[in-house]
Order: sequence, then structure tokens, then C-alpha cells
Amino acid sequence: MYRKKNQLFEMILCVIDGFVILASLLLSGLIRYGSLTNWDRADNIHLACVAAILIHVTIFYFLKVPEGFFRRGRYRELIVCIKYSASVAICMIFFSFVIKTDFMISRLMTFGFFAIDAPLTWFVHLMVRNRKKLFHVNVQKQEEILIISDSERIQAVVDSFRKSKETAWEISGIILLDAQEDMESLLGIPVARRGENYLDFASRLVVDEVFIQVSSIQQHEMVLKKMILEFEKMGLVVNLNLDLFDLGANGEKRIYQLEGYNVVAFSSRLLDYRMILLKRAMDIVGSLVGLVFTAVLAVIIAPFLLLESPGPLIFKQERVGKNGRIFKFYKFRSMYMDAEERKKELMEQNEMSGPMFKMEDDPRVTKVGKFLRKTSLDEFPQFWNVLKGDMSLVGTRPPTVDEYSQYEFWQRRRISFRPGITGLWQVSGRSDIKDFDEVVKLDLEYIDNWSIVLDIRIICKTILVVLCGKGAE
Repeated sequence: MYRKKNQLFEMILCVIDGFVILASLLLSGLIRYGSLTNWDRADNIHLACVAAILIHVTIFYFLKVPEGFFRRGRYRELIVCIKYSASVAICMIFFSFVIKTDFMISRLMTFGFFAIDAPLTWFVHLMVRNRKKLFHVNVQKQEEILIISDSERIQAVVDSFRKSKETAWEISGIILLDAQEDMESLLGIPVARRGENYLDFASRLVVDEVFIQVSSIQQHEMVLKKMILEFEKMGLVVNLNLDLFDLGANGEKRIYQLEGYNVVAFSSRLLDYRMILLKRAMDIVGSLVGLVFTAVLAVIIAPFLLLESPGPLIFKQERVGKNGRIFKFYKFRSMYMDAEERKKELMEQNEMSGPMFKMEDDPRVTKVGKFLRKTSLDEFPQFWNVLKGDMSLVGTRPPTVDEYSQYEFWQRRRISFRPGITGLWQVSGRSDIKDFDEVVKLDLEYIDNWSIVLDIRIICKTILVVLCGKGAE
């Protein structure tokens, strides 16, 4: 029978955090109004409490607060609690604004709630994590596990289970697949004798689960298949280590079904579909707003641009999008019509090391184009790319087809994410960065650490960079 301990712990933590939310809300109400009676007269206290709990449950699971709970350090836990409390406070303000005819939470009270809830939640989480040290109480039910491994790995596996903070493991026995001699115990744990039937050995023990970790799956393939099937028939949960090729901590792994096949997915980053949907929603809203400004700008700059350099107002170019998809890229034209032909003549003056082309005082750029580039106004038509789904508001810059053909294999990971109008390297120096490898490094840093909060920070920094005109060419 598959254990549900993680789900049970999440529910318990959710309930505990719910009480903390209510306590913080009531305390902030007392500070703001002097008494709960005065608060109830001013606003609907019961509706506020119900709203707080509903918002808490939504944010709790949306931000995945329980994920990695026992593995997070104290300072990482503090950051999680601050994000969680801030999200609840912001949603409370929005909720009170929407139904303000019934109640309204003041800004002072909201600030007080956040100031109380964030440190209080952090303190409670630390107590939950260290309950054994603080209260000498362990609410976890002890789990008996049988370990199947080899001599090379057994020490590390046993140490890992004994140091676990998430589950109270008791190692009931060990089966060594490469046992060379008879032994009754190892590291204080009973060991199956050499040649002994492993089912008979397991039957003499209390076993809830089985964990298998060996150096070579292929070498023991037939034995492991038989073991897994027979232990499964006994009603035990059998856990086979997925780190098949000793990849260590590199990337992420997830098991799921692909067209009827049970597969293990290996990736540098496996993204949460909920966050992807939220990012896409931000892109749609942001692109619609951006297109309104684009239409106004087109009317204003068109006469100046076309008088200096006759031709189309919008420059179109094939660019490489996510995982090699080709799409039409749009910008306000900032160069003369023969710019692409003249690029070959100017390649020797390229200031970028690598496949990208950058040149200060590029003679192909018109006077109006220099102004557009300096103010980044030439980028506005890309909001159409965002609305279509070819690009995102924040991402990695899409390379030209020619640039992409010169990429080394490791550099191609920068297009594993949907390209964006702005990104981490644009707010980290933009045209001041002359080394393409540095650009790739910043793009990969963005991909590996992506979050909605990071996107919002980059958008805010982009606005400041554009207003200051820093690093733009």
C-alpha cells in the first residue's frame, strides 16, 4: 500500500499555518482598532477571517510551501515565509477592494498583518522542523525499511536514511548483492547471509518498504526484476533509485507515462505548469497593453522614419525561437534598406566575441533609428510576437538563423526557454557586454532560476534601464 505521509504532513502544516494567519489577522486588528468589537463595528470581522483562510489555502498550495520543508535552511525558510505572507496580504487587499461594500482592510492593518505573520510563520516552521530537539517529541510514525545495495554504496545509503529529517526511518535489514562472505550484521543492522533466500530473510523482519540502490542496474538486472516483483506481491512498497547513471545533483528527474511507456525524464529544469500558465497570462495582458502604445508610437514616428529612409515601417526577420522554432520577428525599422547586404562588409568591426554582431556607431543605422534604439522604442512591435506566443515579455533574446547555426552545443540551451523582449542580460549591462559566452551564462542563470518574481524584477529593472538609456545601442 502506498504511503500518504507527505500529503498528511502538508495538511497538518496547512492547518497550523491557518491558525497563524488568523492569529496574525486578529492581532493586527487589535493594534489597528484597539479591540475586536471596534474592528467588527468598522468592518466585517467574520468575512475577513473566512477570506483570510480561503486565500491562505490557495497561496499555500500555489506557492508549494511544504515542498522541501525539511531540506530548507533557516534563511531560505525565512524568504519562503516572507513571500507567502506578502502574497496573502496582497490578495487580502485585492479581495477587500473587489467587495469593498462589505468590508475594507486598511493599508495600515495589512502592513501590520504582514509584519506579524511573516516572522511568526517562520518561528512556527522552525519549531515544527526541530520538534524533536525542542520538545523531545516525534509525531512521525517509525517506518521500517529493508535496504538492498552493494558493498560500495551501503555506507552512504545507511547514513542517508539515518540522518533523514523528513521520516523516522528504522533500517530493519540489509541485503548485499555482492556479498563475498557470511556476516550476521553490518553497521549494527542484520544482514542476509550469503546464499540465503531474501524472501525468508525479509519475512523474519518488520518491513514497511524496500529501497534498492546498486552501482550497476544492468549487472543485476534479472535479480532486481525478480526481487521487485516478489516484494511487490508481498504488499511492500519497493523504491528503486532513479539516479541510474550517477548523475548526482545535476538537473531534475521525474517518472511518468509517455505513450504507455514508463519513463524517467531528465532535464536541467522541470517547470511547474501552473507557473507557466501564470507567465503566459502575464504575457497576454502585457502584450495587449504594449500593443496600444505600439499603435500610438507608429503614428508618431512613421513620418520621421519614412522621410529619412523610405521603405517599410516594420522590419521583419526570421529568428530562432524555443527549441529551434523559426518565427517572424518584428521591430520598428532602425536601419537603411540595404543593412543586411552591408553587414558582411562590417563583420571585421564586430565588437562581440562569438556569433552575435554588435558595432558602436553602426553606419547602417539611421538618425531616427539611433533615437529609437537609444530609447528602446524600436522593440515595441515585438508585443505582437508575445501575443502570438512566439515570444514572452521576459526570456532570452532570440538569435538570427545565421547566429544560431554557429552555436556550440552547450550554447543551444539558451533557446530551451521561450525568447523574450527583455531578459537578465539586458538589465545586466545590455550592449556593454561584449563576450557572447557571458550573454549565454546570464541566459542560463535566468533559465535555471526562473520564477514569476524574477520576471517581475527584470521587468521593473528594464523600465529603469530604458528610462536611463543605459547600455542601449
